[in-house]
Amino acid sequence: MSKSLELPDCIYPCHPVTNIAPSAPTPKHSLYLSNLDDQKFLRFSIKYLYIFKKSVSLNRLKSSLSRVLVDYYPLAGRLRRSFSLDDHKLEVDCNGEGAVFVEAFMDITAEALIEPSKLPNKSWRKFLYKVEAQSFLDVPPLIVQ
Repeated sequence: MSKSLELPDCIYPCHPVTNIAPSAPTPKHSLYLSNLDDQKFLRFSIKYLYIFKKSVSLNRLKSSLSRVLVDYYPLAGRLRRSFSLDDHKLEVDCNGEGAVFVEAFMDITAEALIEPSKLPNKSWRKFLYKVEAQSFLDVPPLIVQ
């Protein structure tokens, strides 16, 4: 049984949060969540971890994200309660506010992380930027770190 790797803490070199807006105008409207997506027991976020051996410049990453958000514009919006009669229904306000981008670094190489990352590890939580939020509605649909 191999010992799991303890990850170092994330280092935030500057103000950690930037909103990356779509690079071109996007439709401004609201989209209801489907009845399946709108179930109260499904109101949580899903976190993904992608590890790349080759680094990408931050400017290129931000520019690419900005271009992608033109086609996937609901991810640049915000969740809110519907103004309809059913105030428990959620919708996406497609307002172009932008995805949250967090710049962070760790004192570890991708090569040192890839092999141990094949097994679950509680210290992976150190990768995740914690959004200060009063409720699920205060968490943006897309956070890139």
